[in-house]
Amino acid sequence: MVLNSAPEREAYQPGFREILMKKTLLLIVVILAIALVALPFFGAYKTEEAFNGWIAEVNQAGTYELEWERYEKGWLSTNAVLKVGFKQPELTALFAASGEEFAIPLNVVLHHGPVLWRDGAGLGWFSGQIFLDKEQEIWIQNNLQVDGEEPFYLMRIFMNLAGNSSFNDRSLPFSISAADDTTIQVTAYAGEGKISRNGHLQYTGNLPQLSVVDESGKIAVDDMRIKIDSDFGKKVGRYVLPSSGEFSVSSISYNNEEGTGFSLQKLAAFSDMQINEEQTMANMVIKIGFGHVNFLGESVSDAALQFRFSNVGVEFLEHYLALIQQGYDSGENSAQLAMQSASLATTHLIPFGPELKIDALKFTTAEGKLNFAGRVAVAPEASQALSPFEILAYLSVDSSLLVDKPLAFRLMRQSTLRDLNAAQFEGGEQLTDDEKQAQADNQAQMTLDMLTVQGMLIDKGEQYSSEFHFKDGKAELNGQPVPLPF
Repeated sequence: MVLNSAPEREAYQPGFREILMKKTLLLIVVILAIALVALPFFGAYKTEEAFNGWIAEVNQAGTYELEWERYEKGWLSTNAVLKVGFKQPELTALFAASGEEFAIPLNVVLHHGPVLWRDGAGLGWFSGQIFLDKEQEIWIQNNLQVDGEEPFYLMRIFMNLAGNSSFNDRSLPFSISAADDTTIQVTAYAGEGKISRNGHLQYTGNLPQLSVVDESGKIAVDDMRIKIDSDFGKKVGRYVLPSSGEFSVSSISYNNEEGTGFSLQKLAAFSDMQINEEQTMANMVIKIGFGHVNFLGESVSDAALQFRFSNVGVEFLEHYLALIQQGYDSGENSAQLAMQSASLATTHLIPFGPELKIDALKFTTAEGKLNFAGRVAVAPEASQALSPFEILAYLSVDSSLLVDKPLAFRLMRQSTLRDLNAAQFEGGEQLTDDEKQAQADNQAQMTLDMLTVQGMLIDKGEQYSSEFHFKDGKAELNGQPVPLPF
């Protein structure tokens, strides 16, 4: 058809535009329909891929053993049962003797995206819940006093379209009453975490209170927290990966009817491992401390131990952790592991020049404060040494001690008392308690005075101090050379 006049063309164009718009909309609707039908299948694939990857990582670590008991993958949802086993010889032997398998079955109910209408509307590859199966729930209801009608344990999980996952889990508060009048009470636990598509796991959890009450007294643990940060995407080998962990407890206490007890405030532990870009060496930091402890009238506060390992060969770590896991699984004794670890050190540890540094070992008592710091390092050239004596030429040691005099006297006195009790137990001179106390007082002060005269301790008025250095096969104590027997 030929439109010759302008009015004809103007009359035709609106109709043409309307037809073109309808065809375009129809095409879009068809594409969306195909996408809505096909993408849930891809969501099912992403769901299975993600879970199988996580299961493989957990199984490789060696502590747990996860496997699918049932996995039913549908178009819009997946229904499965995941068995959680424990690679612990004691538990395995216990349940093997009773003819039972030690594994916890978890129901896994997941909904495929990209459009998620359940578990909260949104866009993502999957969302769902993980909870105990009916048999486990019945056992819990029959054996525990649970506060709540919801599932005892529940995890909610979600993966967005970028492949990043988030989850939160919780358990209901419960109590247990035993036949011996012991009652255990546990408040509700809650945690939350996320896993990036590259395998970076972050998780925090909190248990507000746990208590054990019996006829002798009550143990209470308040505000227990954990924090985990592990980058599985940068894992080297089977066991070594950049990671950090924190554990803290606000207070732990024990009280009985007599009024004597125990209390610990602000307990905290922290560890961190970092790996260099070449993935050949690792550096680790460990910190342990507490704010205050009181036991049988004795009080210690501001206690801390912080140390670090530097320049540790990743291959050594991998072999060492594998040996530990092997010993744990097989029940080998520590002496066998120590011998195998020593042979690994020569080839996989010393060539990197490892260093152990104690940044702080300190605490405060009623008698005063103690502070210690130290360092031990081995030069890489020590790997070529043919005997232990040759290694000494490549070894360096530094240490420093500062302690208040009343505390030094008490520590020395306690050491002397232990020696006197051991000698008396072995048939030595029999002394009364008063005689041992008096002798301990005299010997403790005499020993401190002797160490000061010999130059092993420096008298700083209110404190004793001491410094030791060893390098290039030469030793120095408080600025004075120390003769060595080699």
